[in-house]
Amino acid sequence: MSPRLRLGLVIARRVAILIALMVILVRPTAGEADVPTQVADVEVVVVLDRTRSMAALDYDGDQPRIDGARADLEQLARSLPGARFGLLTYGLDVQFELPFTTDVNAFTSAMETMQLESPTGGVGSSLDRPRQQLVDILTDAQEQRPDRRRMIVFVSDGERTMDGNTASYDEVGELVAGGLVLGYGTTEGAPMPAGDDLDEPGELVQDPSTGEDAISKADPDALRELAGQLGVDYVARTEPGGMAALADEFEATYVPGGDDDQERAQNEVTWIAGLALLPLVLLELRSGWRALWTSRSALAGRRGKGGRG
Repeated sequence: MSPRLRLGLVIARRVAILIALMVILVRPTAGEADVPTQVADVEVVVVLDRTRSMAALDYDGDQPRIDGARADLEQLARSLPGARFGLLTYGLDVQFELPFTTDVNAFTSAMETMQLESPTGGVGSSLDRPRQQLVDILTDAQEQRPDRRRMIVFVSDGERTMDGNTASYDEVGELVAGGLVLGYGTTEGAPMPAGDDLDEPGELVQDPSTGEDAISKADPDALRELAGQLGVDYVARTEPGGMAALADEFEATYVPGGDDDQERAQNEVTWIAGLALLPLVLLELRSGWRALWTSRSALAGRRGKGGRG
């Protein structure tokens, strides 16, 4: 092989090595595929009070109660990766806003887009309003996934403005393995913004009987009673933080996900560049060792001739 051709092959090989390295750094992909996931063995149904009282300004000082609830629930969801979360809200009516999903972003988005009832949109609040729908959801979930444990997180200020007795949640308690009742607001109470933009309270809700600002007062006793019926702990939430520690009490373990738990992921083709790079590097090493061996042999030969002289 002529020296010029040999030099050309060396240059081509080194250029190919450089291109392969650049491809590996870029990490190209081609198409998508389903990939198995690990999911927690728990399904968490979140019951969220969306009555106007959840806008009252007495969370962490003077912040809306609902802002604290949303932040706490997002932290809880992110502390339980792979758990399936469903969102049930109640006010004048009850809505299953989000069926069970492992998508934390979908869960937080459902909370953020949910609107509290207007000051004139409800007919009074009561903790037992979502009870029957909750029983139906939990029963259906039990039939579909009997291997999962169901947990409940009930979020409210506990305020009741309707006459009559509150129905018991004992039946719900028999359908769940644990959970929490999270209480927001103070017993002293606070006024409520009348508009949807809670970042700028503006006009406050008025009490038609007095013409003054209406004051919403939390009822922790009612929430403790609810927690007792559900067989879970009651936690008063007055400031941010600490939800990760509460998530530990769920004692989630992880199992392989089913077909509906799989995620879509892009197929990486970096391995092709890696396969092409390997023989090129081996050839380069071989060439380098041969050059080194030839140089050492030539040097040894010159030393031998010098010694004989």
